[in-house]
Amino acid sequence: MNEPKNPALEKMLLDVPVRVDVVLGEARIPMEELLALSPGEIVALERHTNEPVDIYVSGRLVARGKLVVSDGQLGVTLSEIIDSRPEAA
Repeated sequence: MNEPKNPALEKMLLDVPVRVDVVLGEARIPMEELLALSPGEIVALERHTNEPVDIYVSGRLVARGKLVVSDGQLGVTLSEIIDSRPEAA
């Protein structure tokens, strides 16, 4: 691995918090039904359990992955990196 050209800058950038969202699916239900939900009720999503989940970093789709359970915790493994850079003209 190459040494960073500016270690102080690299350390500073690694300390910047970013938001990571994993989208499991979505559901469209009328507001009336949403308000009537009780704790513990299940809402069916439009995505199946064997389909990849979308992973967003700071609002940008960057990867897809698979849900995993490890030591009783829900997690995600990356299965595909999305190249969302604009194409050169």
